[in-house]
Amino acid sequence: MKKILILAITAAIVCISSLAQAGGPDFPEKGWHKGPYIAVHGGFMQATNDTNLVTNLKFDGSIIPAVGLTFGWDVADWIGPMLQMTYGFATDTVGDNNTPDTPVESAREHALNFSLFCRATLPYFTKASWQPDSVKFIPYVKLGGTGHATYVNAPSNGNKVGAWGGGLGVGAGMEFFVWKGLFFAIDFTENIIFQQAYTRTVNGVPNTEVTSGGTKFQANVLGLVGWHF
Repeated sequence: MKKILILAITAAIVCISSLAQAGGPDFPEKGWHKGPYIAVHGGFMQATNDTNLVTNLKFDGSIIPAVGLTFGWDVADWIGPMLQMTYGFATDTVGDNNTPDTPVESAREHALNFSLFCRATLPYFTKASWQPDSVKFIPYVKLGGTGHATYVNAPSNGNKVGAWGGGLGVGAGMEFFVWKGLFFAIDFTENIIFQQAYTRTVNGVPNTEVTSGGTKFQANVLGLVGWHF
């Protein structure tokens, strides 16, 4: 997984560098970073809250692929709201054959983050007078809230796992403006989720706790490509 992440970052840097060389002085001097933007994103999501307490088995690995959309509106050059919707997915074999409700079978995991942030940078970075004409670098930080839900869809009751909750989201990233409104970005988020315990009827026993509640840490590493209007 680390090798894949390194290759993805290297490819992004090469792509950004080549586009930067082809760019030109097309950025307005005043208010060039102000206004709405939209981007698609992809990367990796941390999935550490999906251990089945009945079988004591974790679903797949701790890192799963993720895709989604980012919307935002920079109300000023340096600050504005940012909405991110990220969907993670994985498939794995679940169950231990120890009970009738936990046979070994295939299942699919679905994870969803819905996050609203206030994103900000220092006005120093948005002043085009010192930024290169071909590419502009805008680092940023963000703070907000995240709603999270996870569900493992399996045929048998004992193998179905769910988790949901909400909490604080903090993060940082870097935008690369390469041509007019076209931009790339690398984005990192750490979510602190206050998760609810998940119960269901398993082997005829109602209210069996399948997923534990409590505070869960959940990170996302994403690459974005989009357009700033």
